[in-house]
Amino acid sequence: MDRSANQTDVARAAGVSVSTVSRALSNQPGISEDVRVKISKIAQELGYRGRGDAGQAAKVIRAYVTGNAVTGGLVPFYSAIVEGLNTAAARAGLILEIRLIQDRILDPSRFDRDAEEAAASGTMLVGIDPSPDIASWLVAQKTVVLVNTFDPEMRFDCVGPNNFYGGALATKMLIEAGHRSLLHVRDHLRPTTFQRHLGFQSAIAATVGTQGIVVDAPDAGETYMLDIVRQRKAQLTDWTGVYCVHDLAAIRLIHALEAEGFRVPQDISVVGFDDLPAASMMSPRLTTVRVDCQAIGAQAIAMMLRRLADPDTGTVQAECGVTAVAGGTIAQFALI
Repeated sequence: MDRSANQTDVARAAGVSVSTVSRALSNQPGISEDVRVKISKIAQELGYRGRGDAGQAAKVIRAYVTGNAVTGGLVPFYSAIVEGLNTAAARAGLILEIRLIQDRILDPSRFDRDAEEAAASGTMLVGIDPSPDIASWLVAQKTVVLVNTFDPEMRFDCVGPNNFYGGALATKMLIEAGHRSLLHVRDHLRPTTFQRHLGFQSAIAATVGTQGIVVDAPDAGETYMLDIVRQRKAQLTDWTGVYCVHDLAAIRLIHALEAEGFRVPQDISVVGFDDLPAASMMSPRLTTVRVDCQAIGAQAIAMMLRRLADPDTGTVQAECGVTAVAGGTIAQFALI
């Protein structure tokens, strides 16, 4: 083209209005993801230049979001992260292309196929722990940011919540209420959730006379929860406070406790993690740990801008703050 493409050119090629193009490229609400992706691709192909970027076409960032976690009940959590990504990307003049994908079927061939359809300046994995094959592909790309996961080998820029501190914080809330026999209910171990586990262990170790018990309940399954509670009912264990790796596990555990005749918090105290909307629907409200999901998204875009400016710059891994959310599922436990 003899001139830079403008939004009218993009609208004509996409068969939509100019206002739709404007809203899609600035990541405003009310545009379906299919339309947003279509417009982003056409804008890139036509060489559309974003505002304030007179010399370069707007850069496309392709973000693969975990379908496994989202379909498993974490829609609000990842929606908030994506909202943070969208807001920060729009301010930076980036075109963010979101692709929801099942983790188990993601492999390098999918990246290659998507790149053949339309090139992207950077890649993000949101809530997806890269397999060795995927990691090898990403290393070669350089402009990569992992969101809500961490790479123990420090190959990629990463950002997520401070899971270690959050796990310790949740455990300390129970300890400060007088509980000295604590249970930690884990789910599938990822780099993030393992840090929550280490935070639990750290808080236990720091308090004399406190014991910690760890059990696994994959996918926070109801059968696992009932088994955990029935062992307590049979007095095979004596925990009085429970820290669950996330709110979904905490809610299912509370339901299992109530089904077996326990009262929360009068008999058993429970703390969750994430502060999902369902936590506020519990009666009493679930005591939990809130993650600043939008801050995670904003920090991820800042990392991507840094990486785009200098693909060979040193790797950075950042943690965003978490805060305690008072609820009604912890009761004071009298020490004997």
